[in-house]
Amino acid sequence: MTENRPPNYIERLPAIIDREEEDVSHLDPEMFEILYPARASKEFTLTVVFGPPSDEEGNRERYERAVAIAERARGYRREGRDRSLRHSAIFGVDEVTKLHDLFSLVGEFPSCEILVKGKKVPYARELWLPFFWFFRRDEA
Repeated sequence: MTENRPPNYIERLPAIIDREEEDVSHLDPEMFEILYPARASKEFTLTVVFGPPSDEEGNRERYERAVAIAERARGYRREGRDRSLRHSAIFGVDEVTKLHDLFSLVGEFPSCEILVKGKKVPYARELWLPFFWFFRRDEA
């Protein structure tokens, strides 16, 4: 017996359009889940979003180190420019040490946000981020 369900958005597209894009890094995570639900990650992730700090010298060095860490994250995006520049780095449970290193650098920046599975949720910084620290392994 087949399941009777209405076709999803992708299934309704005309056949002349490719059904799936190879590179979906330009899509917002929420839009990705809508367009490609079968390819969407079911993994619990935290995203650190941050922008450039004020022009204090100590912050500039921390910012450059933070960008280097963010660029090595599994999901990295850079949007905007100048003062509206935003970096976002996605981390899974297996990357908690990298997440901790990045947050220790940019956590005090006014532009720093924490997203849970790509979405703004209440208490992300106060509850979900410390919850993630439980998966951190001390490296001796």
